[in-house]
Amino acid sequence: MLRIGIIGLGYWGPNYARVVTELPGAELAWVCDASEAALESMAARYPACATTDPDELFAADDVDAVIVATPTSTHAELSIRALGARKHVLCEKPLAASVADCDDVIAAADDADRVLFVGHTFIFNPAVRQMRELVESGEIGKLLYCHAARTGLGPIRQDVNALWDLAPHDLAIIFHLFGREPVSVTATGQAFLREGVEDVVFASLRFEDGAIAAVHVSWLDPYKVRRVTAVGDSRMVVFDDVAMDEKLKVFDRGASYEAVSESARGTEFGEYRALVRDGEIRIPKVAAREPLKEQVVAFVDSCVNGTRPETGGPEGRRVVAVLEAATKSLRAGGAPVEIAAGVHA
Repeated sequence: MLRIGIIGLGYWGPNYARVVTELPGAELAWVCDASEAALESMAARYPACATTDPDELFAADDVDAVIVATPTSTHAELSIRALGARKHVLCEKPLAASVADCDDVIAAADDADRVLFVGHTFIFNPAVRQMRELVESGEIGKLLYCHAARTGLGPIRQDVNALWDLAPHDLAIIFHLFGREPVSVTATGQAFLREGVEDVVFASLRFEDGAIAAVHVSWLDPYKVRRVTAVGDSRMVVFDDVAMDEKLKVFDRGASYEAVSESARGTEFGEYRALVRDGEIRIPKVAAREPLKEQVVAFVDSCVNGTRPETGGPEGRRVVAVLEAATKSLRAGGAPVEIAAGVHA
């Protein structure tokens, strides 16, 4: 039985509390938040010890692991303190506010010989896992590019901009599909509501082999969109997390210059013209499993059985490296910025 403490009872903390109490291999032992009202609300639902002081939770003998679900600026400090107390850590995304801070957290986990797990929940989404299988099996052919949109009217965060709030999800998915990291990023955006805090951002990623990816995030769109499209040279696949059913669609469509079109046969010039193939649309069945619960199950397994975290420190660091480079590009008016050295660590 893994005894878990949760720090942060804002949006994600209560969700983690519910999931932990539903797992046979885990126990919600402690909760911590600066708000007495949040603690009282939690106490009405779960019989866990409560405190406003993280150090009290870290010192508790009946806590084996800590979930950090606090604002981004506090992730590194709280994770390092938890690891220093020899607790396993699941830290919400992004792992930290800088690559340097990520390195410090990873080093703390290594020194303590404890699990460091990063909450990139979409990697545990059954539809995203099927997307990865389609890429790895070669069914969509060579992956040419991806584009992702994560937009809506709010919620507007106070601690980070839309890039750091929303893009970690899509960057994690893109890395999961490509199996590698980009070498450079360009980003443009605008702070319409509050100076210095971009609420709309467009980021473009370039990979060493010429593949590309794009991410659009916004707090100011009329529609809630959570969509990732992966285009291969044989087929295309779309993940739509907002769709009630049909969350995954595979399109047997493509274009090619490799064949000679009928209209061009026998002509002197332009024998090779683009041919567009418009085939069927397949809608695979997606398992109805809650991604957050799948993630916590994986975390418990890593802590109890020593399995390597699928979204561990290095995976969290890679996302932060791109966010950090994209921020530099934003400040430089969209100039290309190389990804920080060591992103492949």
